Amino acid sequence: MTELVVTRNFRPGDVARYVQLIHGIDEVDRLGRATSLAHMEEDLGRPGYYPEEDLFFAEVDGLVVGYADIVRELEIDRIVLDGAVHPAHRGRGIGGRLLEVAFEHGRELGAKVIQIPIAERMKIGQRLVQKRGFRVVRRQWQMSLTKYRVGSLQLHHGFELRHFVPGDEESLCALQNLAFAGSWGFRPNTVDDIHYLVNCSLCHAEGIPFIAEGERLVAYCWTMDDPSDKGRGLIRMMGVDPTYRRRGLGRAVLVAGVNYLQRRAMTRIELTVDSKNTSAKRLYQSVGFTGIGRTLWYQRRL
Repeated sequence: MTELVVTRNFRPGDVARYVQLIHGIDEVDRLGRATSLAHMEEDLGRPGYYPEEDLFFAEVDGLVVGYADIVRELEIDRIVLDGAVHPAHRGRGIGGRLLEVAFEHGRELGAKVIQIPIAERMKIGQRLVQKRGFRVVRRQWQMSLTKYRVGSLQLHHGFELRHFVPGDEESLCALQNLAFAGSWGFRPNTVDDIHYLVNCSLCHAEGIPFIAEGERLVAYCWTMDDPSDKGRGLIRMMGVDPTYRRRGLGRAVLVAGVNYLQRRAMTRIELTVDSKNTSAKRLYQSVGFTGIGRTLWYQRRL
């Protein structure tokens, strides 16, 4: 008998089923995507995200078996798609149905391209998107630190280390946008974005170290907890004001971030770096990070 697959929008009462689906997928795929109900509810409330418009489910006999989650980045003419089908329901055309829903929604939003990050080892997902006209446009390295091998933090005269305090949102937003201006795939942040993130439960003020010259913030390292593993910390982003580069500030603020996570007994620290950013990759390797995999970014025009 042919399965009746229904695609529909997310509804407020779906949160627990969504979390259950993510857990079922992650038990097989092992991508570290599992999360709690509280963290999922928090994530669904982020600025600029409209789950009842941008999140879609596939159902079979009333059971949620797949999802397509669309992030709007229309300032840079794209939408970013995250999605998956429960392993017990793969190979039945459900992934293709969800892709078609995403294509249609992206066109309605006025996006020019749709991009999908897929772990390199997820061959089924890659074949699915390749058959629908996607091609690889970028690669990113996942790196992990388990053995710390750097000495104490040292700063040149005139610079000081401090951590985030309420009221720094605007300065952090400006520094992050400045540090990543022109970087591939970077959508400039808003102060609302920053305010939301620094106040979420996975973020801690002490976990955002800054290097300052007087009142001016010139480097930062933004650490967060991993919702799927209490022993794993994440370096979400780090950057240096372009006019202050090549002074060792990137390494210093990275060490400060790593030290903070290690004081909290994190046994593993992970980050992602663009494969073309060789200087950043060398910096991370010098502290002890090693590659653990790659993510391929696929793209198709809408």
